[in-house]
Amino acid sequence: MATKADYRLSSNVQPIHYDLTLSPDLSAFTFIGEETVELEIAAPTRTISMNAIDLEITSADVTPAGGTATVAEGMDFNEELETVTFTFGQELPSGRAWLNVHFTGTLNDQLRGFYRSRYTGMDGKDRYLATTQFEATDARRAFPCWDDPAVKATFQVTLVVPSDLAAISNTLIDEETPATNGTKTVRFKPIPKMSTYLLAFVVGDMACVEAEADNGTLMRVWTTKGKEEQGKFALENSVKLLKYYNNYFGIPFPLEKLDHIAVPDFAAGAMENWGAITYRETALLFDPENSAAAARQRILEVVSHEMAHMWFGDLVTMEWWDDLWLNESFASWMGDKAVDAIYPEWTMWTQFVSHDTNRALSLDGLRNSHPIEANVKDPAEIRELFDAISYSKGGSVLRMLEHFLSEETFRQGLRLYLNTHKYANAQTVDLWTALEETSGKPVTAVMDSWVKQTGYPILNVETKRSGTGVDVTLTQRRFLYDHVLDEKVTDETTWQVPVSIVTSKGSRVSTLMEGQSATLSTADASSWVKANAGQTGFLRVNYSDDEWARLRKAIANNELSATDRMGLQNDAYALVRSGMAPATMFLELAEAFQEEEDGTVWSDLAANLRGLEAMITDEPYRDAFEAYGRSLFEGAAGRVGWDASPEEGHLDSIKRSVLLGQAGAYRDGAVIAEAKARFDQYVTNAASLSPDLRGVVLGLAAQEGDSGTFETLWSLERQAELQEEKMRFMGALSRFQDQGLLQSNLNRAMDPNEIRGQDTVLFINAIAGNRLGRDLAWDFIMKNWDEFDRRYGKGGFAIMNLVSVTGSFTTLEKAQEVDEFFKANPAPSAARTIQQSLERIKLNHSWLRRNSDSLARWFAAR
Repeated sequence: MATKADYRLSSNVQPIHYDLTLSPDLSAFTFIGEETVELEIAAPTRTISMNAIDLEITSADVTPAGGTATVAEGMDFNEELETVTFTFGQELPSGRAWLNVHFTGTLNDQLRGFYRSRYTGMDGKDRYLATTQFEATDARRAFPCWDDPAVKATFQVTLVVPSDLAAISNTLIDEETPATNGTKTVRFKPIPKMSTYLLAFVVGDMACVEAEADNGTLMRVWTTKGKEEQGKFALENSVKLLKYYNNYFGIPFPLEKLDHIAVPDFAAGAMENWGAITYRETALLFDPENSAAAARQRILEVVSHEMAHMWFGDLVTMEWWDDLWLNESFASWMGDKAVDAIYPEWTMWTQFVSHDTNRALSLDGLRNSHPIEANVKDPAEIRELFDAISYSKGGSVLRMLEHFLSEETFRQGLRLYLNTHKYANAQTVDLWTALEETSGKPVTAVMDSWVKQTGYPILNVETKRSGTGVDVTLTQRRFLYDHVLDEKVTDETTWQVPVSIVTSKGSRVSTLMEGQSATLSTADASSWVKANAGQTGFLRVNYSDDEWARLRKAIANNELSATDRMGLQNDAYALVRSGMAPATMFLELAEAFQEEEDGTVWSDLAANLRGLEAMITDEPYRDAFEAYGRSLFEGAAGRVGWDASPEEGHLDSIKRSVLLGQAGAYRDGAVIAEAKARFDQYVTNAASLSPDLRGVVLGLAAQEGDSGTFETLWSLERQAELQEEKMRFMGALSRFQDQGLLQSNLNRAMDPNEIRGQDTVLFINAIAGNRLGRDLAWDFIMKNWDEFDRRYGKGGFAIMNLVSVTGSFTTLEKAQEVDEFFKANPAPSAARTIQQSLERIKLNHSWLRRNSDSLARWFAAR
């Protein structure tokens, strides 16, 4: 069995500089390549191994310093390790040498390596561009290289392209030379020392908008020609972000330019190639006439995340993929921090808790989770790391650490870390060392308990009140959803927990909980006490029944911050899902939110209610649950109304969409009637409907619609040019209540003329989220697995999302079916996701057995 060492190339031969020339053919979908790699050979050798896969290598030779070229006599390919080994007839001496390799490859349709993207040009005809996606281990699909983050080198890229197309890479163009055969040779300036996975190049009919940013940096947003104006919002804000980052890090962005490039087909949301960030169109392009407020925020979040990577990930890179979190967690936390600095009215930290912390807590409560600092060896295991642990849990513990150390101390530690390791590599311990030096606190001891261990604690709160104050005793144990199972497994894991409490009088007391328990005291004779104040800790909290009653009243009276109100209902939901509290406890707590005014809190509550609804979808009291949900949302939906007032802001628009959408999903008659009326008007006049309401109206029209509505939506989808608008139509189309129409959607999902390959899995997942589409989607996945595996099997995100469809099943028969299917059809890049889905199915089954009767009685009593 191959070990991690087998997947990493020998350090005996190391690259110093790549001079790479590529000639893509956008008609034949092939490319020709040549590279000269300057090497340092540590000890004499007759072999040189490089990473290469899906390439045909036609020749290779080496010229030692002061010597003559020696042609490789043998080329041995290892498909498992994705390597090629060149063997030479004579020993190569130690010292400098130059390796020259000629090769060819295919511009594939799998959204990885050097691939092709199809789109409709301004003339209405199909056009193609060529682009790259190299993270984590796909640079080797474009050119033979040392495809390891620790093996940094400098690069010089030359692209030979049709003369009418633009060519983009990490640096500015150094020289452009026209040829007589309708092509041009574009040579870019040298790229500073970096890892191979950060290299990028794009060739296509592209245009840009540009501005001068802080420190004279050229900022550009590139799109396919005709969409340039949609890049202005991202351009304006990336200029603001660069100034913020330059100031925060104290290290100016080191390249002359920073490009943001919208790619029509893109597997992830974006990729932080140094100086040439690539994006899905929906993550970069904004149309003031047709884009919603939620899209505006999404763009800012993604752009900010990727720009944070220019320092954390690009300037300083993790030594190996074990420490992927150093890149992704930091960018998740820092991205929201920068947006919060520019748009404080967006309350980004409340949204961070909703979008990141809660997402990570949900995944990390499973047995089949993994530590932040993981142990991985092969490409499939590496791709599995791109999940809520590496992004969101890590970002959440960084937020916790910043609160523990103070903002300025944390910032100084980051500056020390970046200056110490710039243009090089680092490990987790290097970050802790820098933060210990600036803070004088035991950062390593505290944080090892968070990054080296799977899971997190639940704190049980005991209060003792007197006339002079409150004593709060906290005890910790590991939180696990499998508490709901009959077979209990003891877990003695503990964490060093920075924790604080807040009282009804506003007092806040903090401590570092180093052992099994800790006691905090306040002189306030408080009516309520909430632990994990501000939801800064990555943990759950449980209280006695009396304390929950106090906090429920505090929620209803709006005495807690929005973040704390949201945290309480999320903790309650987790307690219910884990079997530590009855399901009715959460339903009763949710009723305290009926006068809630914060849109993020409503969004989170709606998500948890949808989670419960998915569990009981086949139960006889599902209609009673729907009536309960309607009673929760109808008042707030009525208050927010359909039309924005002039003084409303960004968050008001998002809140309206959440409230009306959820009320309509629960079949609020007034909401549905208005949505139908607005849909009819929209069909004849799209401008009549605000972009902020289009998702709601289209979705409710489909939910209540027939085959005529179905065909109308597909017709409108085909006419839409903005990708954001197309995604709205896909979301709506997934909500039909006719299984025949849902099956038609599934069939169309595989047709590249109907749905982009990047969106196929998203569309199928949306259909699976419909209670009438779940089984249809799973059957469709099984029947078409070979094609899914071909398209996405080695891509990470897509295949994991596809597999996750199975996690909503509730019977042991389905668990067995899923298990048997993936044993017969292995998915190495989603192996952990498969185990997580199987665990979730068993948890769902046990939860229903435990709660179904009491829920039936509770709803009957209403």
